[in-house]
Amino acid sequence: MQKRNLSLILAFTIASIAVPVRALTYDELAARLPAAGDANAAAVLMPAAQTLRGVVDCVDERNDTLLIRLAAGRTEPFRVQDGLIFNAVRFGDPVEISVQTISGFPTIVGLTKE
Repeated sequence: MQKRNLSLILAFTIASIAVPVRALTYDELAARLPAAGDANAAAVLMPAAQTLRGVVDCVDERNDTLLIRLAAGRTEPFRVQDGLIFNAVRFGDPVEISVQTISGFPTIVGLTKE
């Protein structure tokens, strides 16, 4: 009798743990996202980007970073989201960068040479 109870308990436990998982349909996913006209839609979907101007002080492809001189005597390192940026800039280039904090690090998500 104890063996039968144990197997019933085991079967019940396995059945309760094995919750079926399924992917959301497009309509279900769209219903969870904020509407396009919602004022908070941009804040929910994409972190705010900050635009800065400066001069490229150092290109460090090995660590995926650029050191940008933002003001006299003030330089800051920025991670690069797209490695193709390294082909576009050299030391001394004046640039305008769009920066977002991604995984806790200021990251260049857009760059324009001036």
